[in-house]
Amino acid sequence: MNGFTLEHLPGTRTGPTIVLMSGMFAGDWMWDDQFRAFAEDGRPVARVVEAIAMRPEVSGTIPKVRAALEEACDAAGIQDMIVCGASMGAAVAMDMAVAVPERVRALVLTGTPGLSPDPNLGIKNDHPQGRTMFTADYGERLVSSLFHGGRAALTDEQYEKTKNIFECREGILGVSRGIKAMRRYDMRAALRQVRCPVLNLWGAHDLTTPVESWAEVAETHSNHRLVVIEDSGHVPMVERPERYTEIMRDFAAEFDLAYGPAAS
Repeated sequence: MNGFTLEHLPGTRTGPTIVLMSGMFAGDWMWDDQFRAFAEDGRPVARVVEAIAMRPEVSGTIPKVRAALEEACDAAGIQDMIVCGASMGAAVAMDMAVAVPERVRALVLTGTPGLSPDPNLGIKNDHPQGRTMFTADYGERLVSSLFHGGRAALTDEQYEKTKNIFECREGILGVSRGIKAMRRYDMRAALRQVRCPVLNLWGAHDLTTPVESWAEVAETHSNHRLVVIEDSGHVPMVERPERYTEIMRDFAAEFDLAYGPAAS
């Protein structure tokens, strides 16, 4: 069994399940505010518990990660869905729309890799025996590259959860494989194949995946739209949760009246 662990609330309303995919470094905590908001709204919602890096047996290719997400959704009985992902998780969401378009009603993507040069996060592909690559200096540099507000954007618990990934063998292996997976994935080919509505929610100060490439996508692809969120970086759902959730709620509401059985 390679499926991810899924926290799933069926909700009290009809409509596609909002599936919140984890990122390479961040698990379910990344979506705390959005998960809580949609649960309060009574919408069907689910989120992946593990960070992708903690599943090194699948993190080596985007399709393998997608298959693990698909397996988790199958086990939970989730059919129609709006898949939301950030960073590596956004690439997984795109691949879901490529692989099972009849089940994916829409996508919400943030910080999607694949259209800009590799970010320099200082990540190494080796893990020297007896040493950790997550020094205090490295932690500050990593967090500063991901969050516009730097270390202050994270709680101590969130920071420790991120740090823990870099302090275990499976986490280091998962990160190394995940970086290679993002480099190999053909995002432009995926863009040509995805036909469902796509909401791109971007932090205005995203240094990891700058918005410019995706602004061009929104201009040239009729199914894409772009909303830029001020005062945030690569992870705006954490830095500006209220604004991010507000935009997601409006997008999800567009499917309420039109909702019906997915096309076969």
